[in-house]
Amino acid sequence: MNITKVKDIFIKELSIEFRQKFALGGIFLFAATVVFLIFKSFNNINPREWTILIWIIMLFAGLNAVVKSFLQEKRETYLYYYTLFDPIDLIVAKLVYNFVFLCSLFMIILVFMAVFSGFPVKDSGLFFMGSALGIFGISVVFTFVSVISSSDSGNATLMSILALPLVLPIVLLLLKISAVSTRLLVDTAVMQDVWLLVGVDSILLGAMLLLFPALWRS
Repeated sequence: MNITKVKDIFIKELSIEFRQKFALGGIFLFAATVVFLIFKSFNNINPREWTILIWIIMLFAGLNAVVKSFLQEKRETYLYYYTLFDPIDLIVAKLVYNFVFLCSLFMIILVFMAVFSGFPVKDSGLFFMGSALGIFGISVVFTFVSVISSSDSGNATLMSILALPLVLPIVLLLLKISAVSTRLLVDTAVMQDVWLLVGVDSILLGAMLLLFPALWRS
């Protein structure tokens, strides 16, 4: 893996995103609007509802954000990339960019949730550690499924169908870790769930790095 080429692709993705400010602003506006509508609907959100809602919002806002990762690229662009980059360099750069983007989106959602309904988390270290691992896993799934969807004539519907079942184990682990961090649950073995999340992320990442070169050549 060439770190310089990974950095170049990352910068390219970032520059494209800032040129399309309307799309970037639309995603953040979507997240903020959903949080506000939930607050107006519930008025008072208890910690259990807060824990569930923040990951539901994150999941669907993240899907809308990452769906364009490969779908926005034209076939001619792929051919051009094929002559310049190793497939591992490309997929790692896309993954790093999507992870950074989803982390930024999560922080925006978290700020709005904290403003409108408070911040019930008691163990911030556990919450943010679990969140980072969960977001990384979601980034891997969405990035790889975006690759598969792009090979099917850019079918965004296919991405939604494939991605949501794959992220279900990650979301279930995130909900449990978040519940423990807000003291909704008392579980002395919560670190086992954290390591399980690490294991799930590692399996997904390994599968993506193993399969992407074959998809890239096709």
